[in-house]
Amino acid sequence: MGLIKNYYAGGNTSIGFYSLYDEALKGLDRLYILKGGPGTGKSSIMKEIGLHMADRNYDIQFLHCSSDNQSLDGVIIPTLKLGIVDGTAPHIVDPKYPGVVDEIINLGLFWNADQLRENRKEIVKLTNDISKNFLSAYHQFAEAKGIHDEWEEIYLSAMNFKKADQVIEDLIGKIFSVEISKEKHPTTRRLFFGAATPEGAVNFIDNITEDITKRYIVKGRPGSGKSTLMKKIGHYAEQYRLSVEYYPCGFDPNSLDMIIIPALGTAIVDGTAPHVINPTRETDEVIDMFDLCIDPNVEMEKEKELENVESRYKIKMTIGTNYLKEAKRLHDQLEAYYIKAMDFDAINVKRDELLHEIIHFAEQR
Repeated sequence: MGLIKNYYAGGNTSIGFYSLYDEALKGLDRLYILKGGPGTGKSSIMKEIGLHMADRNYDIQFLHCSSDNQSLDGVIIPTLKLGIVDGTAPHIVDPKYPGVVDEIINLGLFWNADQLRENRKEIVKLTNDISKNFLSAYHQFAEAKGIHDEWEEIYLSAMNFKKADQVIEDLIGKIFSVEISKEKHPTTRRLFFGAATPEGAVNFIDNITEDITKRYIVKGRPGSGKSTLMKKIGHYAEQYRLSVEYYPCGFDPNSLDMIIIPALGTAIVDGTAPHVINPTRETDEVIDMFDLCIDPNVEMEKEKELENVESRYKIKMTIGTNYLKEAKRLHDQLEAYYIKAMDFDAINVKRDELLHEIIHFAEQR
């Protein structure tokens, strides 16, 4: 059985839907782009093919949908440099090298267009209402980001930046104390390990780091320098000509929540809410930026301000999540119209043809 890892390549963030699909799909020699409406079988095709190839001992990367916890947006087979991706909105993917690398599979060929047109009014309304709910969610998340910035400023006012620099320097010394073999072709990659979903914050940190031998779990408060620490260590690794995996924050993509240096078997991860990670392995090590770099008196002196800002932030995030839930509820209704109009026997035939084509491609490698 191949190793299955789970990621997000797109997220519902404070700056709207944020796509990392170009990063997720770069370097592929073969890419199948599935087109079609909601409920046309795209996710099922990707999941079934991914699991089948995992049974054939290929490592698999599943790209999950941040707007539907049960759905996939893509599957990648790294050793084959092959992927299948949902190419519909909001993560529109179009072929760059049609017929050479990329191939479009149009599942719209297998629906009853007349039946869909009979429900045109309802489909159009649902589609528009879904978009409105996403926009409302993003508006709430943007306001939450402004409040989070206030939260950060309080702790930044009590930050000892010299101590923070020393923490980073000491950690670099630990991580890079081993003999390092420079890579001939080091790469960087950006993906999300988690996302804001209709069911709240979800992450795959434990799954992504399951084969990592050393995890540095960074604790702290907003503004305590966790992201800065990761950016500096990632840059240091790149200077050493080592590949680095960067995991931006699913709320604020300009911030980092984790980096992995595969050649060193090392991960540095933000272990604070909403993705609380505590040491569970013998090799896990906690670095508490609050204890090491921030004057603790700030929490007594600014107690009421901190309580107020945290409360306002949580309210905005809850409202935003509720809009995502409503978008998902409406999306389920929209899917029902397409499901009724689909010829799933034909879809299954197409899935099996695609699987056989991928197996043949693998055998030729």
